[in-house]
Amino acid sequence: MSARARERVVLGALVLAGLVLAARLGQLQVREHETWLARARSLAEERVEIPGPRGTIVDRRGRVLAVSVPDRVLDVEPARISREGLAALERAAGCRPGHLVRHARAAWRLATRHCDGRCVERVERLVERGLVPRDAIHWARGFARRYPHGALAAHVLGFVTLDGRNAEGVEQRYGDFLRSRGTTLRRLRVCRHQSILEEREGSTRPPSALMLTLDLRVQEVLESALDEAIRRHGARGARGIVLDPRTGDVLALAARPAFDPNRFWKFPARAHRNAVIEHPYEPGSVMKPMTASVLLAAGAVRAADTVDCEGGRWRVGRRFLHDHHPWGRLNLRQVIEVSSNIGIAKFARRVDPATLWKGLRRLGFGQRTGIDLPAENPGNLAPPSAWRGTDRDAVAFGHRLTATTLQVARAYAAIANGGLLVTPRVARALGDPDGGWHPRAIAPPRRVLDPVVARRLARWLTGPVEGEHGTAPRAALAGWRVAGKTGTAEKLVAGRYDHGKNIVTFAGFAPLDRPRVVVVITVDEPTRNGRTAGAVAAPVFARVTGEVLRLLRIPADPGRLVATGERAPGGRG
Repeated sequence: MSARARERVVLGALVLAGLVLAARLGQLQVREHETWLARARSLAEERVEIPGPRGTIVDRRGRVLAVSVPDRVLDVEPARISREGLAALERAAGCRPGHLVRHARAAWRLATRHCDGRCVERVERLVERGLVPRDAIHWARGFARRYPHGALAAHVLGFVTLDGRNAEGVEQRYGDFLRSRGTTLRRLRVCRHQSILEEREGSTRPPSALMLTLDLRVQEVLESALDEAIRRHGARGARGIVLDPRTGDVLALAARPAFDPNRFWKFPARAHRNAVIEHPYEPGSVMKPMTASVLLAAGAVRAADTVDCEGGRWRVGRRFLHDHHPWGRLNLRQVIEVSSNIGIAKFARRVDPATLWKGLRRLGFGQRTGIDLPAENPGNLAPPSAWRGTDRDAVAFGHRLTATTLQVARAYAAIANGGLLVTPRVARALGDPDGGWHPRAIAPPRRVLDPVVARRLARWLTGPVEGEHGTAPRAALAGWRVAGKTGTAEKLVAGRYDHGKNIVTFAGFAPLDRPRVVVVITVDEPTRNGRTAGAVAAPVFARVTGEVLRLLRIPADPGRLVATGERAPGGRG
């Protein structure tokens, strides 16, 4: 190749390289300008968001459940503090070991978002001793969330993480409403170990408040009763709810194990879960009145109709259905009173599976209730196409389906209020920053049962409490008639029913003729002093319901004094 040709090749290569370089520069300066600008800013500046105060949460009578209190945020310049001083600062501010020492050359470091009065005193003492330079620390205004009643109503309230980014309960559900504008700390890096700190405070306008449907007096009664049940029966856990059947207002809701939202990080994740709405289970015989409602609505059973309960043992294919007592012929009301599995299964065969499934769906099973709390579980009610073998019989008495304690309470509320299915709620009113309250509209109920059917079921549900062979005499109250039903279910463990592990429920309402409260109590794995719903859950129901009716000043039934019974239950339930 001649010298001239080589010159042209080199010149062409240089021109091509220049074009490629120009194209790349154009791409960086034009197409990717914003991307690289953002990256440069991220290296030159850092922003820390300090949450502002959250709105106060109160119960329906105005008692404070959650409040924000003034707090201090501590920022430090590690590069200007000795390692001894950084270690002392970690201890004074309650930081984890190494949080500051590992970043000894950093220009700025957030030490803690929550420095209370004692923390401030400890830090200032280090400054006075000369261990930490005064101009190497920076205080900013912050707020801490406090729950004055500790663990009370924790599963409704939830909690807020220290940085305000994550929450549970109503703190999460109404987070956007409760939240106010916070403070922004903006650090500008001017050289390797030096930077400028800017503080921009949020709005000083008070945040919005929230009024719950909870009544703190009722909440205290419920939680105390659950704790006593766990101690008395050596149970693994317990949960309960008190519901106004007319409006869907949740007057109390509690689960055990519980946690203190002031120190939520010290409790296992299991304790944070709201078992009343998040943990579905096979509810057992509390579902028998629901099956009966489907039969009555379909006109498949008359009051005089009876079935043979086979002396307590009935062969179905290769399996046997069992009752805990050898009953003979029973009508539907008696089946509910003595809690016969065989009886309800035989009656349920009078309607096709699709009718049974649709009837239970209409009562809210297998779907969310719509309560204004996060993480609600819809439970499981498989369609008839998925039923096999004895599944239809099992569904009729509360097995092969799962439901939450809230779903059970809602269905019983539909019987109590004449056949209307309400939407449960925990927020009663929204408060504006100026102190006014704006009541939340109650969702219109949906008719799911004929009033005649609902009234008949309500009367039949006195049988388990008052009947000669009822399964829940210990649910009776002095002064008010009670309607309710027991449910004792063996738990599924590794795909098999464990005879040694029960979950027991009593669901009911009072007073009978003008129900004001629906109460559902569930106790998980009782191990002593009885293991059936009649022995374990029914007395808790009686204690809670009796105290709540007195707190609400509900007049006693005229001429009615029903003493709490102690006779042995006639069926397992």
